[in-house]
Amino acid sequence: MSTPPGEPPKLILPGQTVPNANQQLYVTNSSGAVQRTVTVAPAQRTDPGFYKRLIAGLNPLRQTTRAAMAMSGLGIAALALDVAATLNLGNPFLFYSRREQWKDMSGLLEGTRSDLWRSFFDDIAPNWHGQAVTMLQQYVRFNVNGLYSQLGKISDEMSGAMHGQYKEVLEYDLSVFGLYATSAPILRTVAAMSFHPVGRVALMTQVGLFMSAAGNMVKQFADVYNSYEGDLNKLELKLNDLRGAFYKSGNPEMGARDLHLSPMIEDPARVDDFWIPASKDAG
Repeated sequence: MSTPPGEPPKLILPGQTVPNANQQLYVTNSSGAVQRTVTVAPAQRTDPGFYKRLIAGLNPLRQTTRAAMAMSGLGIAALALDVAATLNLGNPFLFYSRREQWKDMSGLLEGTRSDLWRSFFDDIAPNWHGQAVTMLQQYVRFNVNGLYSQLGKISDEMSGAMHGQYKEVLEYDLSVFGLYATSAPILRTVAAMSFHPVGRVALMTQVGLFMSAAGNMVKQFADVYNSYEGDLNKLELKLNDLRGAFYKSGNPEMGARDLHLSPMIEDPARVDDFWIPASKDAG
């Protein structure tokens, strides 16, 4: 449907998704050998074009506003605020997409943790006894389960942070668009009467009001930016702590931490000593 003359384009907010082809997630052991393959079917989120539509609708409004600024005699100062306010515009879909990616990751982590937990306590613990089972239980209960839980919390917090930034960017974009959409017609009308001294005063007054509103929006953006920069810094510190739980000294180049699993539990010659069928142990 075409947009009626004189009206800005309709703004479609982010949120559309389309299915994507399945992808393979390869799970390896400490030596890098592939142990199993997990099929993952993430959603490919297509940008609905909100940001492009907003810019397309904003540009003619900015031209009208800039022309009025130039005629008012306050062009340089007003133009600086115009540039600052519009330069801070962003595409909220980028944060929407990252919010969904972190949310999907959180669900995948929780599902994998539950699968591992249930696999041990449903399949291994009831059917096998011995030292190997005890060691494996400690590994699952205190190492893997804890690490997965920490990863899940980080993913949840990252998804929440991305949602907050998506919301703030979207609200800022709409506020800027709303300011220009309401100011441009008024400035156009007043600018047409600026040849008269009274009209010129009215034009300078309206440009001054526009500058005040634009300045408040720039300050609002700075406050939001600093706030979320602090939130992301806190998450980065948590990720550093989590890296320390996985790698020696928190450095991936130094290798994974030793989980203190005895290699003897994989020794075929000792399998009967470490892995005792529950039926045999009961007998």
